[in-house]
Amino acid sequence: MQLTPEQEQRIQAVVDAGAYSSAEEALNTAVAAVEIVAAPGFEGTQQELDQLLLEGLNSGGSIEADETFWNRLRTKTDEMITEHQTRKPRP
Repeated sequence: MQLTPEQEQRIQAVVDAGAYSSAEEALNTAVAAVEIVAAPGFEGTQQELDQLLLEGLNSGGSIEADETFWNRLRTKTDEMITEHQTRKPRP
């Protein structure tokens, strides 16, 4: 997968603004946010999503996004969905 020049500029602008220490860190956070939003059955509020994103931002330095990383992320996302679904009564 390759980024367009515009996407690279947007990511670099976020890094230059000090929100992230590297483009990789910004991309990792963006991908995690997309996975959270796109998770089947996610019925959380914008506030819950914002909280999850903040937790991600504050979770530490960047890591390599290899297959092990993605497997752990999928597992954690599935656990979060299950936990969320058990907390909210179904109509």
